Amino acid sequence: MQVVIDGLNWISGLGPMCMMPIIMFVIGVCLRQKMGVLLRSCLMTGVGFAGVNMTINFFIAQVAPAVQMMVQRWGLHTDIMDVGWPARAAATWSFPMAAVIVFLVLAVNVIMLAVKATNCVMVDFWSYNHFIFTAALVWYASNSIPVAMVAGVLDAAITFKLADWTQPICEEAFGLPGVSFPTSNSVCWAPLACLLNKLYDRIPGLNRLNADPESIQKRFGVLGEPMAVGTVIGLLIAILAGEPVDKCLIVAMSTATAMVITPKMMQILMEGLLPFADGVKEVLNKRFEGNKFHIGIDAALTIANPSCIAVGILMVPTTIILAMALPGNRLLPLSDIAYIGMWLAAWPVAFGKGNLVRAYLSTVIFTVMLLLIATAMAGAHTQLAITGGFQMGSGMELVSTEDAGTHLISYIMSLIGRLIGNVF
Repeated sequence: MQVVIDGLNWISGLGPMCMMPIIMFVIGVCLRQKMGVLLRSCLMTGVGFAGVNMTINFFIAQVAPAVQMMVQRWGLHTDIMDVGWPARAAATWSFPMAAVIVFLVLAVNVIMLAVKATNCVMVDFWSYNHFIFTAALVWYASNSIPVAMVAGVLDAAITFKLADWTQPICEEAFGLPGVSFPTSNSVCWAPLACLLNKLYDRIPGLNRLNADPESIQKRFGVLGEPMAVGTVIGLLIAILAGEPVDKCLIVAMSTATAMVITPKMMQILMEGLLPFADGVKEVLNKRFEGNKFHIGIDAALTIANPSCIAVGILMVPTTIILAMALPGNRLLPLSDIAYIGMWLAAWPVAFGKGNLVRAYLSTVIFTVMLLLIATAMAGAHTQLAITGGFQMGSGMELVSTEDAGTHLISYIMSLIGRLIGNVF
């Protein structure tokens, strides 16, 4: 089992720019795709992932100091430290039953495909860590390995079904035909995003407000273009942080850069991914007539959408305000704050057809839930982190992450697991 875990950790450690081409190549060879087309698809996909990551990391590097200044300036102090999603993911893979969960989830995906219970072909092995995280949380809550394994598998099955449901919306909103996002801590928010969007349809005024990027640009001209919107939002963040003029300009231009370049990097990624996805679907649909397969990949690609980027940037100061004002919150949002809003905005943007106002309102609601969930998870998260080798710093008693708070299904299952543990 340890060999399997080491192998998965090694592949995951390469990052998506290497991991996805490797997975795509192996699948393509097994399905006898043309070698020339396959190689080009693999390499172009890797380049696209690298481009998206470079742009987002550049944005985070420029904005993170302003966020820290904002936290200090506004006097935000809490007793749960946000240690960032990499620490959560690394600790997850150290869960003793991680390899078992991987094989169980893989088996469930194959069985569901065979009996036509799903059309989602899950090729994003990195995202298996979310199912492992669910199992780990339930294990700490119930003290039962069987219950934990059932929870991990059930999380996967629910995620695959949600991926089936959202695939047409994903195709329309993000321009990815034949692709879905079976990433548990993203697609779990889709039902709530759908319900909120239906609610907005019934609110006078809001139901007639067209605030998608195209409408904004048409109304305001150059001031409505993504680069101008990014400049204004970035400048606002820097001013709220009390940064000097030079830093304000740097943050403003860095935000504008992310708004413009990230979607272009997404186009490069799609140039590689779509021919591969089409080839896989063609082969599978011939062998299994009546199915309409779609390829499940990491929902991180949603953050390349201009509306997601805009809402995510607006959520930086909003999240800090919520963390200060929200009763019951004990998490200091810091490590994940620069991108987590983009992540949460994906399905509000998709169901709202890019409407920035609707997406912002939904993302605020999601963030409130996220902060409370992350706070509630802190005890189990801390145990999991320590087991995974995380070194608690001086004065640190509890750790959690905004990323952990996005795991809505995991949290619900941990509550059920605790109930089962108390009964039995």
